[in-house]
Order: sequence, then structure tokens, then C-alpha cells
Amino acid sequence: MENPNFPTDIMLDILSRLPVKSLCRFRCVSKSWRSLVTDPDFVKIHLNKAFENVEIFHQRRRLMFSDGSHRSLYSLDLDEFLNHNDAVHNYLDEKENDNDINTNDDDDEAVATELDYIYSEIPNNWVFMVFHCNGLLLCQLYNWEFYLVNPATRKSKKLPDIPSSSIAYYFDLFGFGFDHSTDDYKMVDLRYLKGGIMFIVYTLKTGSWREIQRRYPYKSDLMLHGILLSGGLHWLVNRVRGSSSVIISFDLAEEHVQEIPLPCDLVDAKGYIVGVFRQMLCLTRCDGQTHNEFWIMKEYGVRESWTKVRISMPYSLLLHSGFKRKNHDLLVFKDRLFMYNFNGERFRKLSVSGFPIVTEVGIYLESLVSPNSCSGGC
Repeated sequence: MENPNFPTDIMLDILSRLPVKSLCRFRCVSKSWRSLVTDPDFVKIHLNKAFENVEIFHQRRRLMFSDGSHRSLYSLDLDEFLNHNDAVHNYLDEKENDNDINTNDDDDEAVATELDYIYSEIPNNWVFMVFHCNGLLLCQLYNWEFYLVNPATRKSKKLPDIPSSSIAYYFDLFGFGFDHSTDDYKMVDLRYLKGGIMFIVYTLKTGSWREIQRRYPYKSDLMLHGILLSGGLHWLVNRVRGSSSVIISFDLAEEHVQEIPLPCDLVDAKGYIVGVFRQMLCLTRCDGQTHNEFWIMKEYGVRESWTKVRISMPYSLLLHSGFKRKNHDLLVFKDRLFMYNFNGERFRKLSVSGFPIVTEVGIYLESLVSPNSCSGGC
């Protein structure tokens, strides 16, 4: 029961450290606790606590992925698996040894949980997890409908249809992220019309779309999603004139576009995809051939900071999941998971029980953020 004499600030600090599942149960304690758990200010405090405390962040993060058919989404507490799997845990703790290049033992498999709530709420059996931000998933249906879902609170919201243009357009690119200047979540639709691209922006606070009138002289050959970093959404595109490649960033706060220069040695980025590696922009090859290096931008926006990173496992398709543990990064080689140590070039394959392949891999942070309303960061 509540203790009216317990200091409010201490109670808030304790509650802000608790997992979402516990807080959802505590809504039944009293009207005041129910009000607190849904209060926008507390939602923001609870979310920020994960970014301020590494241990809490690790407790709340989950690995998300889809099966090969895209008919289900799954969640995996990878930190818990690594902590309790002695073989993998000991491997991560081993000192680097150049004579021990890799370990491929995968007798112990992680167990994933199906997020059946998403598929019971969304009226379709073919769904793509497009984006994830602060506990919200943006899911795309095959018929171009979009849903915002919070799996932890089991809340969802269907977004209004993207306005159709009276002018013919040739492709859609999408992005999703949080605008810190307005405490609002935004979905961005990028369309290519004859001669350039245009942006249409949806904001969660208003619940509506609006078109940005300016056209930009870019086009794209790939239907890839926008990469969120440094407050902007990034796509690898081509200039309309000359068809040279460039990374563009759509700033979510200012809603304008800037160019991010490619490496000096990279004249044409055809066959590359843009991603994020340890909070740095990266470029990886996806041209069907095998490669053993990729680019990272050590200082955001500075062309001279692009650096090649060597990898001992040749790849034809390499994705960075965003999960890092000690000296190891979780990488997706085509459709399989590996913990890779870039210092010692050692790696270990990770298997998920019942899933020979995984797709749509990303890191999801459990939060109280509501997909139905947004105020004060919620």
C-alpha cells in the first residue's frame, strides 16, 4: 500500500527504475499510482533513466527480429541469455588471443518470445517492423498501412493514410524518430517526383500529415529505410544531375536537408547501404560479392573522418544490429547472428531456437511511451 509519509522524490526515483511490466501491474494499487504511471512527465523520467544508467538500459533492451515469412515478430532478452549461458559468457570474458581466431560452438540456443499482441491487434498476417524508437515500433503492412505499437504496454495506433499526391511519384522512402525540440515523434515519407524529392511529415501530437513544399534534387534506386542518428534521418541517394552518390540527412527539428559527404576514396557508392555502427554512420557493401571491410564516419559530418574497418568474416550482406556487449558487437551476416570482437577479430555464432534465419533485426527499449498521445516526451 501507499505510504503518505514516504518522500515523493524518493518514490519517483524508485519507480522510475522499475521495468514496464511491473509498473503496469502497479496501476491497480491506487488511483494516484494509475495516474502517475500514465503521467507524461513520469513517462519521460522513466525513459531517461534508461539512458542515464547503463545497467537499467541493459535490463530494458530487447533484440527484435522477424522470421523469414514476416508473419510474426519476436523479442529476445539477449543480455539475460549472455549472463546465464556459461559458454558464451566465458567466451566474452576471455582475453584476446590471436591464435584463437573464432569460436563457432552454438549448442546452447537463445529462446525468443513471439509478440502475438502485435498480430492480434493489426488486421493482417504480413507485417514488417520498419523502425523502433524509445519503445515504439513502426510497423508496415503489405498494403502500405502503418501502425505504431508499444509491445511492453500492449498499446497500438493506426496512422492515418499518407496523403496521395496529384503528381505521379516513383517510390516512397520512410523514416521515424523523436524530435527533441518539440518532444514529438515524427514519421517522414520521402517521395521522388520528376526532377527531385519531396517530404511529407506526420507528427504524433497533431495526428496529421503535412507536406513540405520544397523539392530537393535527389533520387534513389533502393527502397531503404531512413537511418536515425544525431537528430536526423539518413538515406543514401543519387543527385539528379550527374547521378553521383551522397548521403542526405533530414533534420527532424528544423525539417531541412543537408548533405553528408562520402569518403574521398569512394567516388560512387552504388552497391552500398548506410547504417549505424556504435553511434557512427557507416557504409557497407551489398552488391552480392564478398567483402572484408566497411566504412565508418568517426566524426559526424567530417569527410576526412571516414575510416575503413576490417572484418575477418567475409560478407555479402552485413547489418549492424545496434547491440554491443563488452568488446563484442552483434552483427547480422545475411540472416544469421554473430558476436564479433573487432579488437581480436574473434567471433561466435548465436543461434535462436527454432529460427535458422532472422530478418528485420533491431534493438528495442521497453518504455511507457504511448503511441496514442504525445506530451512531455511520451
